[in-house]
This record gives sequence, C-alpha cells and structure tokens, in this order.
Amino acid sequence: MVLKSTPMTTLKIALTGGIACGKSQMAHIFAELGADVVRLDDVSKQVTTPESDGLRELVDVFGKRILNQDNSLDRQVLRTLLLENKSNKNRIEVILHPKILKIMQEWQKNSQKSLNIVEIPLLMEKNLTYLFDRAIILTCNEEKQLKRLKNRANIDEKQAKNMISMQTSHENRLKISAELPCDVIENNGTIADLKKQTQQLYQKLNQSVGI
Repeated sequence: MVLKSTPMTTLKIALTGGIACGKSQMAHIFAELGADVVRLDDVSKQVTTPESDGLRELVDVFGKRILNQDNSLDRQVLRTLLLENKSNKNRIEVILHPKILKIMQEWQKNSQKSLNIVEIPLLMEKNLTYLFDRAIILTCNEEKQLKRLKNRANIDEKQAKNMISMQTSHENRLKISAELPCDVIENNGTIADLKKQTQQLYQKLNQSVGI
C-alpha cells in the first residue's frame, strides 16, 4: 500500500514595520531558525541590475545621472531623488513595484516550507494585505528609530526624520489587524532580546500550522 503524504500547510506572513525598526535583523533570525524568507529590498536590487528592464526604465525617466561609471545603479542618487518630492517617489514606485511583486508572488508559490515570510516595508501603504495570511508588525520608539537610521544610512537627523515621515505612522500600520491576524513586536532592546522574541514567535507560528 502506498501512503499518500499530507500536503504541507504554508503560512504566508508579511513582516512589516517602520524604517530602522529591525525588520532585516528579524528576517535574518527567522531564516536561521528555518523559515523561508525573502527581503523585498533584495528583490529591488534584483530588478535593477545592469541591462534589466527596471534600470532601463529608471534611466528613461531620470537620465544617466543615476548610473555609476560601470552602468550599475547609483542607489545613493536614486534615494536622493526619491526623497526630493512625492512625484519622484511615485515614478520610481510605478516602475519597480510591479516587477518586485511579480517575483515575490512567484517565490511564494514555490516555497517548500511551512513559514513563508516576506519582509515588506510598504504592506499598508500599497494595500497588499490580500497577498498574506498573517502579519508581523515590528515597532520601536522614535529615539531608537532615529539613532539606528542615522547610523545605518550615515545621514543627519533632518534627513532621517524626512525618511520616516514619508512612511505611514505606527498607529496607521496597526490598522492591518483589521484585515489580518497580527503579532506586534516592540524592538527597543538588544539584538539578543530580538532573537529571543523571534524564537518565541517562530514556535507559535509553527504550532499554528500543526508543526
């Protein structure tokens, strides 16, 4: 007699939160624990490699000033353009987001693990909750957020506050809970604290799919 295996339940999880709240650190910890993880910032780099349609379309809009000498994308220049005004931000997103989402959905479809986690900064802003079964909202206090962002991006406080202001507020992000089951994690401590919180959440999520 041939025994039929039971199809694995895959939980599609959005990992979101404000800039510099620790999403990438948590994503890395989840991957170490055994979850299937993708970062949309990495996918963004994938769709803007030299010779890609994404980079070609960006050059058509903003010119060759966004290129390095080797014809790769100068991400610092693109970030400056994005922060200049909402028009630039919208034009960049119109070019890149459909390409990023196409790759993300293909990745979700092919995932072989029970926990399928996407680090997605703009879940709420782009109304993408319908693509997920559950969300993790990572937050931290403003002081921590500013300090992390200034250190990470090597920018001053004014630039950091400008970047934060371009995203939705934490209060608005919590409205995701009206559309998806959510886990809200406060990341105001050390990396060790975040690792412990992530391990506990990993166990909880696996239990929810019967593992």
